Amino acid sequence: MIKKFYEETGMYIDWQQLARLPEIDTLIDIGVGVHGTEDLYNRFKNAKLILIDPIDEAKEYAHKLSKKREVNFFQNALGRKDGIEKEMKLQKDKGFSSFLEISEINMKDDYVEKRKLIIKRLDTIIDKKEELGKIGIKIDTEGFELDVILGATETLKHSKFVIAEVRHNHESLKEVYKLQEFMDLMSKNNFSLSMILTAKPFIADLCFQPKTT
Repeated sequence: MIKKFYEETGMYIDWQQLARLPEIDTLIDIGVGVHGTEDLYNRFKNAKLILIDPIDEAKEYAHKLSKKREVNFFQNALGRKDGIEKEMKLQKDKGFSSFLEISEINMKDDYVEKRKLIIKRLDTIIDKKEELGKIGIKIDTEGFELDVILGATETLKHSKFVIAEVRHNHESLKEVYKLQEFMDLMSKNNFSLSMILTAKPFIADLCFQPKTT
């Protein structure tokens, strides 16, 4: 039996719930990091993959994965408005890099680099949404998830689910959105919470699906 609750840390992890998600034609992974999101890729073995991340390590990962299945990679940072320049603070572990200042309680390493990036909206990158069929989205952008959603309103109309790593402890990153703000924004886009995939000290992986009418 797979362990879901960890008494020592209070963490709850249950990725087996992915089996309940509807079938899709295209999976968009925003915030690929160094290792991708293998649980999701394995769940949707026949889906086209669109991977989006600004770091070089993610590009290298996408190239390796493309030898096994159909992958389109975009080396971009996403947000609410096209053309805005933002400074990303990269840590030694690139998966924890963020546009936001990291609080001491969440700091893994000193910053190894600060890099200026030009923001694009998901709606700009995915310009032919109707050709992608049924879409699923995953977002893990270290505190920038709200901004990604604000730039994805048209893509969301074609999406069957959104999995987002959201912050429920806003002190882990400085000036990050409140969880209620994210919940309200998803509701405005006609999505409701359907599953809690993980619950950890600073973050939770939440799944949203379109509201039934």
